Amino acid sequence: MSVSSKSLRRTVWLLAALAAVSLSNAAHAQIYVYKDEFGRTFFTDAPPHDGYEAYRPKGTLKRHPGASKVSSLNPRSYDTAIRRASRQHGVSAALVKAVIAAESGFDPWAESTKGARGLMQLMPATAEELGVDDAYDPWQNIDGGTKYLCELIDRFPGELELALAAYNAGPEAVRQYQGIPPYKETRGYVKRVLAYYKKYHADFR
Repeated sequence: MSVSSKSLRRTVWLLAALAAVSLSNAAHAQIYVYKDEFGRTFFTDAPPHDGYEAYRPKGTLKRHPGASKVSSLNPRSYDTAIRRASRQHGVSAALVKAVIAAESGFDPWAESTKGARGLMQLMPATAEELGVDDAYDPWQNIDGGTKYLCELIDRFPGELELALAAYNAGPEAVRQYQGIPPYKETRGYVKRVLAYYKKYHADFR
């Protein structure tokens, strides 16, 4: 084989290897999705501003060990979805964000031992009633959770603490005890949400 032939073969092999590496990186590149207030969807592998979320096609959303460590790093990444749901259902954006903080710590993969799922910890039956078919999808979860929160606020008008207690323990428990149920978890939950509520007002001014 001539030197030129060897050189040509080496060059072709090198280009093929580089192409394979490039395709491999592209296949594993994280894609991000953003929905604006008009419902338009944008995809990119390099988010130009805050508000983009990691995109996972339906059917690939499976909780894995350590997912919460990755997904809860930037609480502000859900602000756009929170604002949209807030306007849609007439609930304070700061309150919605406070509930998310208390329920899941901004982990869209969160799942309780009782089966509550996603950012606002929707039980499967509740999610179905709210029209949420994928509780791990941040946009669906926030919209459904905010709608449910709105229903509870309407059910306990002027009694925000009772509405929050109902979100945690269920409206029947609030009715049974005619106030915040004497559950340590629920009482602590209401206090946490109200503290977060004050904290997150600044995020939506």
